[in-house]
Amino acid sequence: MRIRPAIAATLVISGLLFVTSIASLILQPDLSGLVAVWQACLIACPLLIVASYITSGHASLKTAPFLAMDALICAGIFYLSHSGLLHPGFVIRRPLGVGASFDYSFILSLLVLFAAILCIKDALNVVYGYGARGREALVFLAVRLSAALSLILLGSILFVIVYKGIWVISWDFLTTPHRRLGQAGGISTAIMGSLWMVVGAMIVSSPLGIGAAIYLHEYSRSARLNRLITIAVSCLNGVPSVVFGLFGLAFLVRFFGISLLSGSVILGLINIPTIILTSQEALKSVPNSLREGSLALGASKWQTIRKVVLPSAMPGILTGVIMGVAKASGETAPIMWTAVTFTATPVHMVCGIIPDPFQPVNNLDYHLLNLIYFLGAWDVEARAWGTALVLIALVLGTNMLAIVVRNRYRKRISW
Repeated sequence: MRIRPAIAATLVISGLLFVTSIASLILQPDLSGLVAVWQACLIACPLLIVASYITSGHASLKTAPFLAMDALICAGIFYLSHSGLLHPGFVIRRPLGVGASFDYSFILSLLVLFAAILCIKDALNVVYGYGARGREALVFLAVRLSAALSLILLGSILFVIVYKGIWVISWDFLTTPHRRLGQAGGISTAIMGSLWMVVGAMIVSSPLGIGAAIYLHEYSRSARLNRLITIAVSCLNGVPSVVFGLFGLAFLVRFFGISLLSGSVILGLINIPTIILTSQEALKSVPNSLREGSLALGASKWQTIRKVVLPSAMPGILTGVIMGVAKASGETAPIMWTAVTFTATPVHMVCGIIPDPFQPVNNLDYHLLNLIYFLGAWDVEARAWGTALVLIALVLGTNMLAIVVRNRYRKRISW
């Protein structure tokens, strides 16, 4: 379909409004140079849309009020910014100063974003009409905008963390312990504590989760019992992690103290439901013909599971383990009470091979939390951003490594 120049110009101007308003909401820049551009766009877009609507074949008394309402909204936003009702000193504060406050930059950017969406919607309605084709075009646009907005938000978060944290990263920062409560030194003890805690959590959760999934899908013959256990596991997967931390404080800390072992067990318990559910789905995806063929050739039940079913389901099982690694790396509440202290003491290694499981350790999440607590008192903001960058790099690196391993397993499978 050929789009008229006026509509094409409207889409370009509306896209400019959309992108700049999103950028302004994220970056919070000085709007002195943008306001004049936004005001011109807020006038031009409705005029172009109305002119195209009048000359199109979709004009009617039934649809004209909706277009007029959108044009009035754009005119109202223009008036607010041009008349001075919205000025740089304008702030909406919560009563007693409690909660968030919204300043001039945020409010105006949000209003311009709303106007941009209205203009894009009206332009598509003029092109495709107000019937089924127009609604389909709007839904398709909404899906695309949602995907684009998700990528923009995630990319913006990653960009800000990288931009603010990269200047702190150095070999000394990564390989030396912190000093003076995080004001100097590095994060080596936090890195090693995080790695050993994730390894311990995987040692606890992987055998138990995969074993439970194998029993439920391959051995259990009671459909009612399977449903009850699956429902219970799903509910357990939604329990807040702070509840697990309270359990660890009440039971594990009593026997093992605040230690690496207590934290690893708690993180392992948190990961077990995720691994059970994903492993069950992976086992369900293996065709029954493979099991029947193996049994027909004389293999036992366990030989069939070990040699046929598990290798075929390994990509899905590894997906569950990957999710468990990411979940364990980001948990803070349960380990605050069971495993971590803000210590600069390196992890003590037994025989130089394995860490002492009965010692408390530092952790990247807990280290970052303490740096945030100290922001108002000491100049540790740059180190906090650097710690956040290292934490994200470790999580992403672990996930990428696991994805590579999973894809290699998947290439070996041929059904």
